[in-house]
Order: sequence, then structure tokens, then C-alpha cells
Amino acid sequence: MGASGAVVRRGLLFGIRAGAVPAGICAALWAVIALAGLFGGPQGSTFDRPVAGLVAVLGSLAVGATLGLVTGVVLAVVPRRMLGSAPLRGLTCFVVGTALSAGEVVVMDVSSEGGYGPVILAVLAMPVVGAVTAARSRSIAAERLGFKNRA
Repeated sequence: MGASGAVVRRGLLFGIRAGAVPAGICAALWAVIALAGLFGGPQGSTFDRPVAGLVAVLGSLAVGATLGLVTGVVLAVVPRRMLGSAPLRGLTCFVVGTALSAGEVVVMDVSSEGGYGPVILAVLAMPVVGAVTAARSRSIAAERLGFKNRA
């Protein structure tokens, strides 16, 4: 596998790990609400609508994988001169990460049926996702930068 393929692979792995965070939180919240419904909690919980929980978990994983894949592809195709400049590489990854994390806003809107809390939280997380993507850009692009076997 060439350097570009390794960069795309590292980007995809980063995205899956990044998508696992909100997916895990959604799964834990769904489980708590489901258990509360079993023990006399509020009716109409997501236990009655498991599709909403499934959309939140799988949607978050899909958004994370897409974010990582696109970040890896961008870092694989940008000119080497731009890749070598930490501020330009970071800014590029920040923009890509922030823009693609808008998909998480859509996932939260669909899964919570327009609930304000999850949507606002997803919007507030967008620059954080961009910053984490920018911070990890060096390790994602390590093969193209000449660093071997770095995570």
C-alpha cells in the first residue's frame, strides 16, 4: 500500500474512533431510558421506539467514518508543500472536520425528532470535532510526511 493509501486508512480509523464517542453516548443514554421505561418510568420512551436509538448509534458511526475517510482523502491528495505546513494542514482539517460534523446535527435531529437538547449539543460540538481533526492531522498524514509506524 502506498503512502496515500496509508493516509486514507489512518483517516478512516480516526473517523471510526471519533464516531464511536457519540455513538457510545447515544447507546448508553438509550439503554438508561429503556431501563427506566421497564421499571415504571415515563411512557413513550425510546424503548418503545428502538429505531430512534439505532439511528442515533449507527448514524453517529456513519458520520464519523465519513469524516475520517474524507479527511484521509484530503490529506492524501493535497500538495506536499501544503501538507508540510502545520498551520495550513491544521486549518484544512479544521474546516473539513467542522463541516462534516454537521452530519451529526442531522443525525441528532432525526433521532430525537427535533429535540432541542441533542441538536444544540451537536452544534456546539462542531468546532470541537474540527479542532480534534486538526490536532490529529499530523498523525493521519504521517506516511506522506515521512514518519513511519507512528499512531
